Amino acid sequence: MSQPNNAEETPIAVLEARMDGRISSMEATFSSFVKLMDERQKISDARFDRIEAMLTEMRANIASLRTTIVVTGISSVLAAVLGISAFNAALYSNMLAALTAGKEMVAIQAEVKKQAEQTAVLIKNMQAQQEKKKPPTSD
Repeated sequence: MSQPNNAEETPIAVLEARMDGRISSMEATFSSFVKLMDERQKISDARFDRIEAMLTEMRANIASLRTTIVVTGISSVLAAVLGISAFNAALYSNMLAALTAGKEMVAIQAEVKKQAEQTAVLIKNMQAQQEKKKPPTSD
């Protein structure tokens, strides 16, 4: 093998210099691309962090809403049941009062009938006594 001489090395050196320039240019391009991608990644991470925070807040609001709906439903049912119970209690009380008044009315009617019969007997006795006291009429 022969030793390369200076004339043969010159085109190779030029090629190497060109390749070095191209590689440097590509390294600079890749470096700027990596920086750009890092910035985009930071922006995306910040955006995802905000989205996660909003989702956490939404979950808390939904849990609160769920609790509110359940409490409202239970309260509505209790109010309806208690209202119906109060209405039934009032109706029962009124019916019991009417029944008691009816029983008292029967007792009062019986007492009035008894007194009327006694009064009728007394009137008959008084009429009989008056007829006995009447002087005989002359005809």
